[in-house]
Amino acid sequence: MNNSIKLLAATIVMLSSIAAEAQPSIYQETAYTLSNAPTNTVLAFRLNAAGKMQPAGSYATGGAGTGASLGNQGALAFSEDRHYLFAINAGSNDISVFRVHDNKLELVDRAADPGLTPVSITVAHDQVYVVNAGDDSIFGYRFDAHSGRLYPLENSYRKLGDDASAPAQISFDRDGDALVVTEKASNKIVSFTLNDAGLPDEKHSLASAGTTPFGFAFGRRNQFFVSEAQGGSADGATVSAYRLHEDGSLQLLDDSVAVDQTAACWLATTPNGKLAFTANTPASSIAAFSIGRQGQLELLQARAAEENHPTDLAISDNGRRLYSLSNGDHSIGVYRISADGALQAVTRLNTLPAGATGLVLR
Repeated sequence: MNNSIKLLAATIVMLSSIAAEAQPSIYQETAYTLSNAPTNTVLAFRLNAAGKMQPAGSYATGGAGTGASLGNQGALAFSEDRHYLFAINAGSNDISVFRVHDNKLELVDRAADPGLTPVSITVAHDQVYVVNAGDDSIFGYRFDAHSGRLYPLENSYRKLGDDASAPAQISFDRDGDALVVTEKASNKIVSFTLNDAGLPDEKHSLASAGTTPFGFAFGRRNQFFVSEAQGGSADGATVSAYRLHEDGSLQLLDDSVAVDQTAACWLATTPNGKLAFTANTPASSIAAFSIGRQGQLELLQARAAEENHPTDLAISDNGRRLYSLSNGDHSIGVYRISADGALQAVTRLNTLPAGATGLVLR
């Protein structure tokens, strides 16, 4: 009897193994980036169960990119339910909307932007906002989740306040009732509260703790963390922590913590709010920081990973993987994130066009 049971168990294991080998790879995540070419295109890549990246489609936005660096973070954004993907067309001054079907994209709308050169987009609830580098402005839309259409929010156009401010990123806070913008040239952090109609209400401005504030990401307790390129000074890059209050005012929590690298430009935080990573483009590195409960920052590793001129970062929803977009070798690299911030290389795909911008995961 025992021998029969053992034989049956061995047969089940063998059949299960054969069935597993016969099954196609189950895709775990899809990464999307934007070509920013004159014929602008969203490019998709999947990480499969074997830990390999594979091309997963190319989708024309119907608009135009610039073919040159935008100096931005946030060229792509998902709706909160991940059923729609939004993309900027910096060369044609409009926004494209894609419906997502099994990680494949269908273009459903393209909406004009009254501003010039949109470089970053953000989504919360049924509202979408962009920041425009060409005329230093923001503009908003109402989003219809049934049709995928964007409708301009009348009277939502606002100037940032300074000409040639070189905005890098716009983002809603976690509650979706305020906006934050970084200005690289004027060295300011700007915030707007929104009224019940979703229109910008009161504007607040705070001098950045470090020069050239660039990318940022929200953590817990209304804290957000900003990378500071410090004008590209050698090994001079820093990161600072801020709090956004309910009235839209800004408070510095921890200022100019050294990265010990050159030009920290892009920044991402883990979903649990305990780690932050910066992409240090000229230094060809990614740095890792810990985040304390009160927003205090501590450098864990100045060179947690080596990357060839990284130009954006994204972190998986479970906080276990970091993706890096690198224009130096036109690649997407994937890393496993340890609890202590250490990064372990998983895979790399080297088929991106020059000038690709933006990086989001689904």
